Amino acid sequence: MSKRKIGILTGGGDVPPLNAVIASARKASLKNGTELIGFLHGWSGLIEGRYVELSKINIDPLIGGTILKSSRVSLEKVPDGVKKAKENFKKLDLDGLIVIGGEDTLSNSFNFSDIPQVLISKTIDNDVGMIRFDRNDSFEIVNYFTLGFPTAARKISSFVSLKEGLRTTAYSHERIIVVESMGMHAGWLALSSSLGHPDYIVIPEFPLEYNRFLEMVLRRYREKKNLIVVVAEGAKFGDGSHMSADENEKDDFGHPRFKGSADTLAKKLKEDLKKYFDTRNVNAVNPSYLYRSGAPCDLDMQWGDKLGKEAIRLNSEGLGGTVVLTIQKGERGFSMAPYSISKLNGIKDFHRFVDRRFYDPDGYSVTEEGRRYLVEIAPEIPEQDYGLM
Repeated sequence: MSKRKIGILTGGGDVPPLNAVIASARKASLKNGTELIGFLHGWSGLIEGRYVELSKINIDPLIGGTILKSSRVSLEKVPDGVKKAKENFKKLDLDGLIVIGGEDTLSNSFNFSDIPQVLISKTIDNDVGMIRFDRNDSFEIVNYFTLGFPTAARKISSFVSLKEGLRTTAYSHERIIVVESMGMHAGWLALSSSLGHPDYIVIPEFPLEYNRFLEMVLRRYREKKNLIVVVAEGAKFGDGSHMSADENEKDDFGHPRFKGSADTLAKKLKEDLKKYFDTRNVNAVNPSYLYRSGAPCDLDMQWGDKLGKEAIRLNSEGLGGTVVLTIQKGERGFSMAPYSISKLNGIKDFHRFVDRRFYDPDGYSVTEEGRRYLVEIAPEIPEQDYGLM
């Protein structure tokens, strides 16, 4: 049996466990005699033939980000992008690819139905997967979480909590703090902040009915004298318009540049509440890239390692088509399962959103079902108070 040669790339926004996947794939390839090369800057590296031999590089799996670097590239927007990528795949005599990315990065793989690929989903948006329902209205989550989401979920819940986050200053100075979450179209990360007990959560799937929300904020603030609202970057007002987005500065995949939903909402609340109380302490906070930075949590680390190893095994055994290597939840915990993209018309069929099973749009809060889902991924921080008003 001839020695197999596999390529690996990372695309889209970085997440903490990427190097864990790469390091695991490298270790597995050295063990079974597979040659592994890493393309630099995602799909751009395959288009331009830029790569490194990973057997010659030491990779620390505990360091976040990606040693291979990343890019956001739509092959269909690059002149002859698909053609050049296929030519370089053949020129380099590759037997398969490992593609690690979010919805946009993985969408490029649908241009290569004839090339063996193992796709690994990573995004703090947690939106790569699907929710399948049966006639009894029960459901199955295909791809329970994406790499990077567990770490980001822990961070955002920590950021808003009383134990170690913004609730301390909100209480001490009787502030209203609007915290921005990443999430252009899906509100999973914002929803995970519920594990740190903010007062309200606003997500892209359900436009904000502002006047009703304003009344809720005023009522809650009068009761507690402090308030934390989490709002996703892609959140919308009731008329369907984004709170803050530059439609003139779209990327290759048609996404506008989001400019600060928390700042927009905080300014609006500050103006509309000033007739009731001094609103100088209505503030916006945007942790931004902190959600995706730093070292992976244990769950991300564990599954980054498992997915990298399994991706090499599947490719080394002569994978026939393209599969998404999903994480499934069963009675005995999490497990891996390949899901063929031949079942899909495109990546949009494997893109999940938050629905009413997980989110209460009337209370701008998580449902009990949503909480049960999230605590399998990140720990809930115990709700605390100071014992005073």
